Amino acid sequence: MRKKVALSIAGSDPAGGAGIQADLKTFAALGVHGTTVVTCITVQNTQRVEKIHKLPLDIIENQVSILAEDFKIDAVKTGMLYDSEIVSCISKKISQYNLKGVVDPVMIATSGDMLSEESFVDTIKKELIPKAYIVTPNIHEAYMLTGEKIETIDEMKKACKKIYEMGPKYVLIKGGHLDNTHANDVLFDGKRFTVLSLPKIPDKKAHGSGCTLSALITGLLALGETPDFAVRKAKHILWNMIEQGYIPGGGSDVLNHSSGLVWEMPYSFPTNDHFTTWLDLKTSVDNLLSFLPKKYIPEVGMNIGYALPNAKKLEQVCAINGRITKTQDNPRMCGGLAFGVSKHIAAIVLAAMAFDLDVRCAMNIRYSEENLEKCKKVDFTIGSFDRTKEPTKKISTMEWGTKETITRLNYIPDIIYDIGGIGKEPMIRILGGNPKEVVDKAYILSKNRDN
Repeated sequence: MRKKVALSIAGSDPAGGAGIQADLKTFAALGVHGTTVVTCITVQNTQRVEKIHKLPLDIIENQVSILAEDFKIDAVKTGMLYDSEIVSCISKKISQYNLKGVVDPVMIATSGDMLSEESFVDTIKKELIPKAYIVTPNIHEAYMLTGEKIETIDEMKKACKKIYEMGPKYVLIKGGHLDNTHANDVLFDGKRFTVLSLPKIPDKKAHGSGCTLSALITGLLALGETPDFAVRKAKHILWNMIEQGYIPGGGSDVLNHSSGLVWEMPYSFPTNDHFTTWLDLKTSVDNLLSFLPKKYIPEVGMNIGYALPNAKKLEQVCAINGRITKTQDNPRMCGGLAFGVSKHIAAIVLAAMAFDLDVRCAMNIRYSEENLEKCKKVDFTIGSFDRTKEPTKKISTMEWGTKETITRLNYIPDIIYDIGGIGKEPMIRILGGNPKEVVDKAYILSKNRDN
């Protein structure tokens, strides 16, 4: 079976955070075969760009030609092209080989150093953008292309229209540089605007994020995704790469292209509520793993679930697609976070929400008389159910037990437990409005222990 092929035409970043180095890592993360055409060699690190060496035009042109002879290139992205001569050269090659191009009009590095010459802007507007499939400027680049100030989403939409009139099929303006709490991007297809919004991650400069986003879009297009879906998926994957980023030198942080957590979440979430629910759960699980006593982990493992607002079914509850288990050293989460993956924990959450829509989270911990006494000691409200009284009709034990307990108490307690049954491990469940509340309750228990 032929592997999909993506091509990056860009500059080389010896620091490994941006340029063709970042693009190759991105293509590999997507399972796409990456090829490259180097336009410039930069002398830079995570703090500054010291020099830019432009490769001869015939070398750049020959790189494209020899790749096109051998590969069926499914999608191509352009990054740092530096000057008008390179832009003209690449524009002709894209036309010659009828390549589906994602144009990232790179002009300035994260460090603030210029990566293009003055003639670059006019030439890219006249020769390359008209042949582009998707153009992906950031706020500054969109300003350079349109001459219009951009400080709001409405102004981003106006700039999208201006760039669209230059000839591309789609325009994506990246709004991460706007001064607000969310990174708002605007996608325009000539008729419809789509605003994509995710929360910014504090204290992250994210060197190479622009390169990586356009590379993600390119790789996903090569895999056959539609432009709308490719952009949405790419934004969520990029967010995770930034969140898992690190500082390799003395300057900007870089993205973590190889993080296993890239695949922990779906490529994209249908709504912002899905993303926020996933993020809140992830943040709390990370906190939980930092203090969780192993004695709290049941033999069958531990799970925690958090539902969307007004959830009614399994697919609307996010949980661990696996379990938190004991290891020799520390508790470990085996599996990522996803929606619709835990019938057990979802049944508890949904049963509680049938009484109060604000109680959207539940977590199981190991049952023991000691753990139960600790729950009483810290004045948690407690309820229980008896598995032997479960009706014979087909219904989830967790749904029945949760509803039976709440109905009998006439309120939703902090704790619902049972002492097990034949082949069934006894269990304590912690309930709360959100993951932070539930994990905070677990922390309170952990501080009242003698482990």
